[in-house]
Amino acid sequence: MDKTYSWDDRMEEFMTILCHNVKAEDSKIKPEIFLSIPLLSTLVIFFFIKHENNGDDIFVQIKDRAKDITSKEIVETEYNNWIRNFQPIKKLLLEYLIIQEDDIRATHITSLVEKCSLFFEEILKSEKIIHLMPFTITFAIIHFTVLRESLKLQTSYFGINEFKEIISRYKDHFTNSFHQFFTWRTDQITTKTKITNDLNSISLFKFQAEGEVKDIIGNKTVNYFAKSSNDQIFIKVFDLIKLRMFTEAKADFMKMFLHIFSLANFVHDFEPSYNISWPLSISSFWVGPYGIDTFPDGLHNFDDNSHLLYNISEDESGVITKIKLRSGDVIDQIQAFYEDDKDGKIIGGRGGTEHIISDLDKSSKYIVAVKLIFGIGLLGTIEFTFNDGKSARFGNLYRLYQVTGSIQIGPFGKHNKFRLSGIVGGEGKQTFVAHIAFRFQHVDVL
Repeated sequence: MDKTYSWDDRMEEFMTILCHNVKAEDSKIKPEIFLSIPLLSTLVIFFFIKHENNGDDIFVQIKDRAKDITSKEIVETEYNNWIRNFQPIKKLLLEYLIIQEDDIRATHITSLVEKCSLFFEEILKSEKIIHLMPFTITFAIIHFTVLRESLKLQTSYFGINEFKEIISRYKDHFTNSFHQFFTWRTDQITTKTKITNDLNSISLFKFQAEGEVKDIIGNKTVNYFAKSSNDQIFIKVFDLIKLRMFTEAKADFMKMFLHIFSLANFVHDFEPSYNISWPLSISSFWVGPYGIDTFPDGLHNFDDNSHLLYNISEDESGVITKIKLRSGDVIDQIQAFYEDDKDGKIIGGRGGTEHIISDLDKSSKYIVAVKLIFGIGLLGTIEFTFNDGKSARFGNLYRLYQVTGSIQIGPFGKHNKFRLSGIVGGEGKQTFVAHIAFRFQHVDVL
């Protein structure tokens, strides 16, 4: 471990060991070493031991990681307090690493179980609890590893039923906090408009409408201008931009939250059939819509939207079995097909050549990432990446014209645990794909 590990690196490596999903060629460490020692020792090494060029532990790193997720002011104040309060548990964890005798380990783990349980109770009392989720996600992995070690050592007062009860409490906490947090997060994306009058202009149209959509947390801004005295003309496009910024914020958050879907793995050595049911409102999410009017950030001229129709389709998501596209220089049409013979709505027109992606399902072959490339005001290229690492690209515009924007959506995590489960969009007046959005769903949630 001779490189600087990020929070995501540490967490991914540890969860790989937990889930027995080790592939040496994909790992930055020698995983066979950690498969032969207690899981709690592995966690301490990954999360807290200092290595060359790697002086920060995982809780120091979570501060930087959380600044793009929630309020920077809360991160600087609340997170420092909680990191300070965690230090007695960290001390016990580091001590545990060097204990060899089983009886001493059992006594030590009992103390860790008690202190972790009390620490969790204190977190639940926090007035800023929804903003602590990145911290609580990190602590939850530590807490469950401690509880798993207690079961392994067969400490007298703690059993599998107590473990499952604690998991249930964490699930309730994360479910409630998730919805409350994103209610708050919606309000962090603001809009404002104004009308200006250039008295020195010799043009007939002296009035100009100006508008701004700003994501305060993500530090993203889209500005619009139009030759108009009516600032209400921005309503439709601003609604879509706000939605795009919100879904991007949720997708970024899910890169951290996805580890919570693996909590059941802490129990599988003792009860292999144990599972946790998560609501689809948490285990799936949309990203987009993307179009030349909503993306990229920066300055936009409202006149450029004259060839767009704001007619985004509504589709039921599910298990995608096939995707049909029509493309030439641009993406002319796209349509998803789902299990149980459900056809998604056709987005776009009849130009270009037909292409078909087939034999998709919910577990063996599915799409884990999508890349979009825009040019000259059009969606010119779409590239799908599959769970086996292969990809398929359609549309040649990027070869012919200057790229004006591109976006990589996914993969989420390193183990392809989210699959594409829905595509919606709308066409333009010239019957091409003008807007497009994608839904991803955790593969273990049916």
